[in-house]
Amino acid sequence: MTTTEVNRIAELSRHAFDGEPWYGLALCKLLEGVTAERAAAHPIPGAHSIWQEVLHAITWRRATTDLLNGKPEPSVTEEQNWPLPADTSAAAWQRTLDELTESQRRLETAITSVSDERLSEKAPDKPFSLYVLMHGIIQHDAYHAGQIAMLKNAGS
Repeated sequence: MTTTEVNRIAELSRHAFDGEPWYGLALCKLLEGVTAERAAAHPIPGAHSIWQEVLHAITWRRATTDLLNGKPEPSVTEEQNWPLPADTSAAAWQRTLDELTESQRRLETAITSVSDERLSEKAPDKPFSLYVLMHGIIQHDAYHAGQIAMLKNAGS
């Protein structure tokens, strides 16, 4: 496979999700061993739960995937941005983790469907480029991985 900028960005996304990013633990590695009970807990008063952080990440991964596929970003309500899980069972937590993995698959597909020549194009209805969007979702995931790490440590 030819190394392209888009392939490099996809690789950064993979490392941030379930690889070995230079800054610490990948999102999936942080979530290993987190139970549904711990995911739903609020160990830091006023902070979101791990579960909410994961659902938030899924929401914005979907929005990014839509933008990369040429669709306008959907309007996201506060409830969609920071959802509360209705069901906090172990099965529901596993479904959320599966959904996160599926969002990564879709995101990588969307990233690699963009040619290097299109990286400077504006994202639909946005003031920034597809290149900035791709790096932005990776940065967003890294930020929320840090939030998850804090929540895990607070719950220990």
